[in-house]
Amino acid sequence: MTEERCDALRVALIGLASGALYLVVYAAQWAIFRNGLRQEVAGVFLRGDPADVSRLLLQGGGYYGATLLLFALYAWILILCRRGLLRGGRARALAILFPVLFNAGLLLGHPYQSIDALTYVAHGYLGNLPDANPYTTTAAAVRTTDFARQLAPFGWLPVHGLAPYGALWTHLEVAVIKVAGDVPTALVMIKTVVVAASLGSAALIWRILGRVRPEDQLLGTLIYLWNPMIVVEFAAEGHNDALMILCLLASLALTVSARPALSVVTSVSGILVKYLPLIFLPAQAVYLWHAQRNRSRLAAGLLLGLLIGVGLAVVLYGPFWVGLRTFEGVRLQSQPLVSPTPSGGLYWYLLHALPPGEAAWLTLRVLAGVFAAFVLVASWQARDAAGLLGACASIALVYVLVVSAHYWPWYASLPLALVALVPRGIFLPTVLVLTLCSRLVAPISTLFTNGFLGAGAALELKMSVGVTVPLTVLLLLCLRRWL
Repeated sequence: MTEERCDALRVALIGLASGALYLVVYAAQWAIFRNGLRQEVAGVFLRGDPADVSRLLLQGGGYYGATLLLFALYAWILILCRRGLLRGGRARALAILFPVLFNAGLLLGHPYQSIDALTYVAHGYLGNLPDANPYTTTAAAVRTTDFARQLAPFGWLPVHGLAPYGALWTHLEVAVIKVAGDVPTALVMIKTVVVAASLGSAALIWRILGRVRPEDQLLGTLIYLWNPMIVVEFAAEGHNDALMILCLLASLALTVSARPALSVVTSVSGILVKYLPLIFLPAQAVYLWHAQRNRSRLAAGLLLGLLIGVGLAVVLYGPFWVGLRTFEGVRLQSQPLVSPTPSGGLYWYLLHALPPGEAAWLTLRVLAGVFAAFVLVASWQARDAAGLLGACASIALVYVLVVSAHYWPWYASLPLALVALVPRGIFLPTVLVLTLCSRLVAPISTLFTNGFLGAGAALELKMSVGVTVPLTVLLLLCLRRWL
């Protein structure tokens, strides 16, 4: 047997085993979702199996065992790639094909660990009403409508408030409901957009690395494509972070290609999905300043891109505009959860650790200022393409682990996508631990909803595993490198 054929068979074995494990994970998520399920929305009673701790242990064992094995196979494919053992075209093709098949398979399933995709559908419904606006009417208000009876059988709960997303995503929500007309079709359409965006992000990672780090082109692409967190959170759960990441990566691709106008437009597009791409603009500006020798041409390109971006924002926000109240959902989203335990990164750990009063808030404002200073210092390193990608990866990691107002498992997707562009050094092991921990804490929300965990215990467990563990790994790696 030739070495190339052996490589292809090895990849096929890893892919087939991973596909079987995704089926186990999906079945376990469904079983955990039903264990103790008791809820009523708009007169629709959703009943699962009676709460059973012993059965939960078996279901949890299946979920966690399959998840750990998935990450082991993921690590195996990365090791093979890094050692140059994906030599043949067939092995490389299979390494790209299998994750696409995983995404396609899970696309047809229902979300069982998050109701965000269902809330997108609720926002779209509100946007199609003549007297409602997703930016002024909470998603929870849908519970008083007949449409809630379509959402309720999927496990939707009226707990979300005003839309915290940009107008581009809100228009997509509205268009999907207008075309679909019913919840199952709308859910598939939204998840199709999310999966297409995720696969498009992988293609952009391939393109960027082909220009900046050709030797790591396949490795970086597989780091993103094969990650179980990416596959489950986007294909199965349908989170809109995938579209934001696509726009951000497109902006970085245009930035390293020295096309400032289009780079600004795609950055604005990402901001019009979720506002997080704002924190990467300083690094992109520093890179363009050093890359473009003709500063007047650079200024003209940036101004043109800004004008187009502002025009796009005006057009998209126009139908929903109610003044500054349009951004009330963003303001509320930036506040910590009211709970006895912290609900975000290190920022909110300090909020609960410090004595109450103005001194605590002053200290936290100082920490926010330190993060702003970190963004500027990291951005200053973006004098070449490698520096730009490294700066963006470090900013994303520090944001999620230190200053994010909240932590949810899918938040790890943005650091992963950016670290895939810098697939060597201390960032990679940190983000791999971060994504593994995100899958370990993913069932906690369901356990809380079904009554197995209290609010305080659920948040404490989620923060201890999801944030503290990867943050500790990052600090230890930084210390080791410094020593």
